[in-house]
Amino acid sequence: MPVEIDPDGLGASGQALGVVATRFGQALTAFQAELAAFGRPWGSDDIGSLIGAAHDEVSAFAFECFDGALDEISAAGADLGDMAIRYAETEAAIERRFDGLRRALEG
Repeated sequence: MPVEIDPDGLGASGQALGVVATRFGQALTAFQAELAAFGRPWGSDDIGSLIGAAHDEVSAFAFECFDGALDEISAAGADLGDMAIRYAETEAAIERRFDGLRRALEG
């Protein structure tokens, strides 16, 4: 079963992932700002302090995970773009070699 690679499709997918990463980053920034705008509605008494500490830890961990996912999506897009370039270059080199061989055989 032959494997077919579409460098243009890979490049387009890489660009699309870049767009997704940008939009995700913007949405994440907006979400963080909206969350911060609520302030600390649980108050500063003992129970409120416990809730606030739990909230801070959970949200810090969640945003760390979101940032990691954002980095991975962005890197995957860049990797696909690089892969597309390498496949296109390899394909062009193979074509040049076959053309040279054809010309040599034609005399």
